[in-house]
Amino acid sequence: MKKICTVIPVATLALFFGACSDDNNNETTGTGGEVIASGGGQSGTVTPSGGSGGGGGSSEGVEPPADSGAPDGSVTGTGGTVITDAVADAGRTDAGVSDAGPEAAVTDAVVSEGGTDPGFEACIATLIPNSKLVEMDTAEKMEVPFKAMTILPTPLSNGDAYGPMTVSGGLYGAKIEWNEGAGTEFVNPINSAESSCAMVVSFFGEPQVLNDDLTKLRDMDQSIYTIFRPACMKEGEKYPVITWANGTCGYIHGYAALLSHLASHGYVIIASNSTYTGTPPTNTVQLRSLDYAEALNADPNSIYYQKLDLDKIGAMGHSQGAGATASAASDPRVKALIFWNSGVSNNKPFLNVSGERDLGDIGASGMATRTNGATQPGAWVYYHQVLVTGGTATGHLVLMQQPERVVDVNLAWWNWQLKGDQEAKKMFIGDNCGFCNRNAEFEYGHNSTLQ
Repeated sequence: MKKICTVIPVATLALFFGACSDDNNNETTGTGGEVIASGGGQSGTVTPSGGSGGGGGSSEGVEPPADSGAPDGSVTGTGGTVITDAVADAGRTDAGVSDAGPEAAVTDAVVSEGGTDPGFEACIATLIPNSKLVEMDTAEKMEVPFKAMTILPTPLSNGDAYGPMTVSGGLYGAKIEWNEGAGTEFVNPINSAESSCAMVVSFFGEPQVLNDDLTKLRDMDQSIYTIFRPACMKEGEKYPVITWANGTCGYIHGYAALLSHLASHGYVIIASNSTYTGTPPTNTVQLRSLDYAEALNADPNSIYYQKLDLDKIGAMGHSQGAGATASAASDPRVKALIFWNSGVSNNKPFLNVSGERDLGDIGASGMATRTNGATQPGAWVYYHQVLVTGGTATGHLVLMQQPERVVDVNLAWWNWQLKGDQEAKKMFIGDNCGFCNRNAEFEYGHNSTLQ
């Protein structure tokens, strides 16, 4: 198989990061060794009052995002539930997050989605309303189930700060299972390149407070897995499975808000703790996550016993992890894909996400061209209004430090592709689709085979 690679020299670090594509299957990624670190991102769906999001479109900040484009500014969630702007930013005040906000959001979800399961509702009542990532600084604290997550604020170049932002969860709440799979046949090797991550993280030039949190590993074992699951699972229900692949030196807690949000809407996400997910000898860890999921589903002693819907499996990854996802796409268990920064596929339906000032930024027109050239149904999203943090490629990091901007796209794609949700489909299809005509915030398009 012939590889076409662009090598990006980083002379001051004596490193080389390649951006590769397979010319025989048109699976293009901006990865193949690209780097991911903490920090930066893009402006959020809602900016807290008090001016923390910058303004005026100047070089020192970012304008507040445009309206969502839907008649009521809403997006569609699990089972057709409408997640309104109020729920997405429930309880926010000038000072941050009120304790009542996330509880109210989850309660609304329980009522609107129906179901009278006393055990389930009793479980929901035990969840903490809002988990703050800055306080989740040990393995034990990472495992406390919650309804909503608040991420660290992002310092801006002008001395202001964006956030902290809260990502409110769905019906089920979220639970992170840290360091899973020890002592099983699914333990992986640890890539020797992991030792370079402190240098790799610093390469991005993002604010030190964000880098410090990312590189605080919380006793992470990189040979095993982290699982994001519904905190409260209903008897008789099965949940679709997503296998996730980290970006280079993108530790799993850096994606916690994005993946927990998805889990809270009824998904189980299994992620290898490796951050070299496309590099031998750890370039098969994303599919080994699925092997592990199958074993958990068959184990009567597992909480996941007969709870996983193994007919509804998706794969997604970030940066180098997007390259791993391109490779995983050929596995018949995988039904659909998301490439975060970025890629296209001739194997499975895909969503391709990127933004301004990404590594190897090809712009919205380049994303459209690549997506249109793919033989599988595909869509793309290209984010504008990227924050100015002083970083070298802040647009590469939106899902880590500005997840509130991408959780609706993420959830709607999986609800459509894996659950057949027709309301979620309307977010992607039609002249007045939910993600259409929002060009100030992001540009969206799809190829002719996505219908």
